[in-house]
Amino acid sequence: MPERIARTWLLLAAGLLLLTPVDGMPRGRKPLTDLFLATQDLPVLLTIAAVAAALWSILAPRRRFALAAPAPVEGALAPSKPILRSSGWMVAGLAALVGVTGLVGAQAVFDSYPLSLDEFMATFDATIHGHGDLLAKIPAPWRSYAPALQPQFMRVSPGGRFWSSAYLPVNAALRGLAGLAGARALVSPLLAAVSVVAVHGVGRRMWPDRPSIALMAAILLATSSQLLITAMTPYAMTAHLAFNMVWLWLFLRGGRLGHAGAIAVGFLACGLHQLVFHPLFVAPFVLTLWLERRWRTAALYTLAYGAILLFWIEYPALAAHLAGDTASGPAPGAPSSAGAGVGGFAAQALGLIGAFDPAGIGLMAKNLIRFVVWQNPLAAPLVVLGAGGAVRAKGTPRALLLGLALTTAAVFVVLPYQGHGWGYRYLHGCLGSVALLAALEWTRLTDALTSGKQTLAQVAFVAVAGVSLFALAPLRAAQARAIAQPYALAEAAIRRAPTDLVLVDDTASWFTADLVRNDPYLRNRPIVLLLGALSERQLDQLCARDTISLFDADDARRFGILTEAPRPRDAAALARLGRARRLTCGAPRAPVRGISARSQ
Repeated sequence: MPERIARTWLLLAAGLLLLTPVDGMPRGRKPLTDLFLATQDLPVLLTIAAVAAALWSILAPRRRFALAAPAPVEGALAPSKPILRSSGWMVAGLAALVGVTGLVGAQAVFDSYPLSLDEFMATFDATIHGHGDLLAKIPAPWRSYAPALQPQFMRVSPGGRFWSSAYLPVNAALRGLAGLAGARALVSPLLAAVSVVAVHGVGRRMWPDRPSIALMAAILLATSSQLLITAMTPYAMTAHLAFNMVWLWLFLRGGRLGHAGAIAVGFLACGLHQLVFHPLFVAPFVLTLWLERRWRTAALYTLAYGAILLFWIEYPALAAHLAGDTASGPAPGAPSSAGAGVGGFAAQALGLIGAFDPAGIGLMAKNLIRFVVWQNPLAAPLVVLGAGGAVRAKGTPRALLLGLALTTAAVFVVLPYQGHGWGYRYLHGCLGSVALLAALEWTRLTDALTSGKQTLAQVAFVAVAGVSLFALAPLRAAQARAIAQPYALAEAAIRRAPTDLVLVDDTASWFTADLVRNDPYLRNRPIVLLLGALSERQLDQLCARDTISLFDADDARRFGILTEAPRPRDAAALARLGRARRLTCGAPRAPVRGISARSQ
């Protein structure tokens, strides 16, 4: 059994590595993915592969020798007394461990700083919802500057008076509600803890006579570095995992209460941040209902999800209408606009599908390497080994596997590049599926062992979980901190700038446009704007009334942010930057100053 897992690890690693050089996407390289691969993922992949190779080389000859030995007596195949016995306190302990790790790590690893704009936009919208609003009103003097005040992932209402993130609201609303009680930091850790409890509950529903499988699934999930590090962040993916597992728990419970609860959870899950993820998880289960001819239940879920999807597609227009913006056209210069409806959603989806490039298989291979090495080392090879059995088993195991495959295929076609992320976050909602399938395959493999070997296998399972939790997870935390800390320091310096405004030039440094962050009601000072999104006229207008600081590549370099790649300055960017440096602004008029000199 161990040699099969080791051999599968080697084959999986080799297959993914063979695909990575194919990354010749004509739209350009993805340097962050390459950076993560080289500095974080390849060292772990090669280390585990080396251990797997050593294990296989030692055990494979013994296995061949054992084939010639006499068969064991029949009674020796009886399952041994399990070391891993499912109990409420063990599951509660695992959930508490995950929750506390997420809560402590948010400060210890990330300094409570939302690194990516996906994370910041969750906090942006949480502030809006905490004020009881669906959208925030942009102060009138700043409406024409909206693209510079928040250049990415922003939705401006058709009349240009209101804004929010371009994401759906449920993840942010959870944080907004928690913020009213001063508990916003608890949301992600609590959701991660719920995921562990829910995956155990699903396992008990799937295998009521084998409670140890449910416990092993909970252990595999709780020792995933992707789960633990992501729980330290505001990413919506933690909520996707929790809602998916709670949905499945209720779905398997069945009955009126179970199905009504699952549909209610499904409504919230579809509106977490991106519409696509939860339906991809649910679709194989609904298909199974149709294949099993459970007509009434299948029709109920099909109609319910049709209505849910329609509601969330129309939500941006509804939110703008309820906020009081009734304009019929898009706001001039707005990054995006509400009210596109079904037609706009379909056009966007078709555009993404039409942009599919098969050459992106190299990028997807790098994503999958990242996903594999951020899990418990047993998880990926066990899922690969058990894939055929899950398909043959039909029912819930097959639906779990199909959901994982469907999500992988969809993100490959639509948007394989994730940007920042700890592990491959686009598959985060499927971590519970991975844990359950891996636990099932481990049980199938070990059931064929003699009693003594079953005990050794359980000891090995616990040992690998310990390595994943106490060696790999701290390594991942250190890697995440090394990436996040320069941006946290830079953002803190920007907040201390003694001027009215800070202009950020992002043309020769990595992800410094992400430092353009403002309160949704623009109550913060200084106001931060992206230099490249301002016209010369707007720059002159700002300079006439406000004092200005400039954050450019030189400042980024001082804080430890990578510079030069991926966007070297072109002539226009250099001219704009030079003009900004020559300005004297405000009353009394003062020269534009660099951030580091005034704020460190």
